Amino acid sequence: MGLKKYSEEEAKKVEEAEIEAQKQESQAAPISSDEEVLSTIEENQKEEDALNAEPLKESEEEVCKTIEKGRQVYYAQQKKMRRINTISSVGILAVILAAFVLMLTLGRDEKYSFITYIGFGVMILCLIGAFIFSKITKNKLTAAADQYLDLLCKTINGYLFQGEDFSDLTASATKQLDKELFTDARIYKDIKGTKSRNTISVNYKGKVLLSAEMAASIQIKNRLSPMFLGRFYDYENSYDKNGCRILMQIKGGNLSRPVDDLDGVELAENNKNYLVYTNDKEWKKVLNAKTISKITALKIDKTLIDVIVSIRPGKTCIGIDYSDEFMSIFIDKEFDFNTVKRCQRDLAKVLAVLDEIK
Repeated sequence: MGLKKYSEEEAKKVEEAEIEAQKQESQAAPISSDEEVLSTIEENQKEEDALNAEPLKESEEEVCKTIEKGRQVYYAQQKKMRRINTISSVGILAVILAAFVLMLTLGRDEKYSFITYIGFGVMILCLIGAFIFSKITKNKLTAAADQYLDLLCKTINGYLFQGEDFSDLTASATKQLDKELFTDARIYKDIKGTKSRNTISVNYKGKVLLSAEMAASIQIKNRLSPMFLGRFYDYENSYDKNGCRILMQIKGGNLSRPVDDLDGVELAENNKNYLVYTNDKEWKKVLNAKTISKITALKIDKTLIDVIVSIRPGKTCIGIDYSDEFMSIFIDKEFDFNTVKRCQRDLAKVLAVLDEIK
């Protein structure tokens, strides 16, 4: 249940050569995957594991209980619907087989020729009934899923976006964030489509912050191939250099996707920790040492794959690419509040960056 970056089909069909070809077409410097970077990722993961091991606070337990209760209700409905579907499918199949057997055994006799017509009629009615029943149960299950997803998003967002710095929070589990918000950030080229969920709009310190869990894909050989899967943030700034932009990416491991929408910008900084592309000669006034330290506080580990910051006149965008597992919503096992704790820590770091890029 949820957005997914690497489907099973894609994992089997998309060859490494395709991904490599995409990288070679870009002007990007390769993201390092040497032993030093991998060692850093392992250290970051150990730190994350230690934080996850901390016991929950009372307020966190309440959030967890609310979500877990909703999950159990939906999971029970899901199992019930599947059971009903199985029973109905077996019943319909039995009726169709019975009608078919009667047609074969009695339909040849002229006295019972009407059995053939009745048999065909019964089979057609069964197929129509099965189609209608399947559609009804699917709609009910979809409604139940939407209800749980809505509860999940509103509960988590209500917990994350509380405090005097926030106001006018609106959240939607299914509303789509405009594709242009992502493409205008000029992170990846040739984005063909985006999908989003858990979309929020909130007033943060007097300015509108938009955010969503988003998947953005490009097209490779008539198939959509995902370039980004994670949380995307869009926030207002006062950067006023027309025609200029700044793009920064923290160096990650093998799963990192180098930024490639680099038309009009040049590589201005390339060290062991991050890359900066820009056409603003005074970019260090925006990405000063303090701001960069805030950005690099978002650490790459097994959960966080990429961190990308895009700055242009009027807008600061931050894309945090997460692993498939972190972005998935599991129904068949107990809700793990550590995902919320991770979101809370990363959100605090994102807000600290946005506070610096005013």
